[in-house]
Amino acid sequence: MMQQLNTLIFRRYMTLVIVLLLNISTIDLFAQKSWTFEEVLTKSEQQSIFKHQAVADNKIAQSRWNFYKTNLNPGVSLDLLAPNFTKTSQAIVQPDGSIIFQSVSQNNSSLSLGIQQQLKATGGTVFLQSRLQRFDDFSQSFNQYNGVPVRIGLFQPIFGFNALKWADQIEPLFLSEADRKYIIDMEDIHLRATVAFFDVLSAQLDEKIATSNSEVNEKLLEIANERFSLGKASRNDILQLELEYRSAVKDLSKAKYQVSFANGALQTFLGGNEIDPIIAQTPEPNETEVNIDIPTAIKKAGENRPEIIAFKRQKIEAERDIKKAQRDYGIQADLTAGFGLARGSQKLSDIYTDPITEQQIQLNISIPILDWGRKKAAVGQAEARKELIDQQIAQDNLDFNNNIIQTVGDWEQLQQEIKIQKEIQDVSLERFEISRQRFILGDISITDLTIAQREKDQAQREYINTLRAYWISYYQIRKLTAFDFMTNKNITYPIN
Repeated sequence: MMQQLNTLIFRRYMTLVIVLLLNISTIDLFAQKSWTFEEVLTKSEQQSIFKHQAVADNKIAQSRWNFYKTNLNPGVSLDLLAPNFTKTSQAIVQPDGSIIFQSVSQNNSSLSLGIQQQLKATGGTVFLQSRLQRFDDFSQSFNQYNGVPVRIGLFQPIFGFNALKWADQIEPLFLSEADRKYIIDMEDIHLRATVAFFDVLSAQLDEKIATSNSEVNEKLLEIANERFSLGKASRNDILQLELEYRSAVKDLSKAKYQVSFANGALQTFLGGNEIDPIIAQTPEPNETEVNIDIPTAIKKAGENRPEIIAFKRQKIEAERDIKKAQRDYGIQADLTAGFGLARGSQKLSDIYTDPITEQQIQLNISIPILDWGRKKAAVGQAEARKELIDQQIAQDNLDFNNNIIQTVGDWEQLQQEIKIQKEIQDVSLERFEISRQRFILGDISITDLTIAQREKDQAQREYINTLRAYWISYYQIRKLTAFDFMTNKNITYPIN
């Protein structure tokens, strides 16, 4: 009887080994179609919808910069008023003061060509102009020309707000901020890809564990039933293995759904339309420790992060708003000066062959006598806004630095934890294999086997979760500093 039992156990053991080998072969077959972590990161750079959004945001900033630069160049305009015909009855004042209503039929057309150049230093405008006007009185059969062959002049606000001068300080910061933001946006894509990749990897691990457990527990249940029939196992052992098997089957069904869901989420993120499942390879941690010095990380963030430029820009904008409020509600004075040639004549040629000298100078001053505190209120509002911005910048800067300190601290801890967790996983796998063989031989109870199995499953999951935290932490540091501490280089991306 004992020999028959040993023969039966040996056969069951070999069957179990064959099943496990087939399972491993299946996994290897799928691994041939697998995606590495690096491949997913590369695809996210190229295909993700968030990549297109990052490029679009940068192009908007570049367009804004190009628009600003056009304000520094001279503008050329051509204005035409033709026809300008009127036929009506008008009141005509006579020399004695009386009025006669007279029918008029007139056309007053004009053509002008002008060049304007804004002055960044003063906020004024220099202009060059040429103008020609023709008047026709059809009732009197009379026509006349009036023209300005050339006129050069200056319009200069004396106490006005110089928007172009402030824009000269702010607009380059907007462009630099956008270029840095593009790098951070790309690193955010890497971070999102890391999370989506490990969602697939974790779901696949759960499926692998559930598949293995259901198959192993099914074979162990068969062995236990044989023992029970021979009086070598209790009904309680049978029921416990039955529960373990049913639980594994339920976990397998759930795991398959999670794999499908995670695959779809990752493929959607990558902007692809593949229907084949993604088999994610487990990315190993860096072979050597990457020690990140916190002061260095903060320094790199200060050099590379767009927020640093944004802080500077916001302060300048706040100062600009104060100055604008002071100028807009203060004394207004505009100086207009011009010099040129002009002539009116019935002959068009006279305007260009015998013009007279034209001179113009005009100073317009407006002094607010009583504004009921409007200027004070406007300036006070701008100053309060600046104070609030200063406080927000100070707090944001503290939060930003603390985030770097915490993330770097997490990274240092995870580098140690990942090694320990890998050792725990290896030990738990070996322990379960020994426990499984001992159970087949009848050396340990079903309870001991179940404990070893659960410890093995938990160790595998904890290792993947630690590996997930390891890589997420590293890409968070890259996003926070725009610096790759594994290669000791600033992170750059071509904009395309």
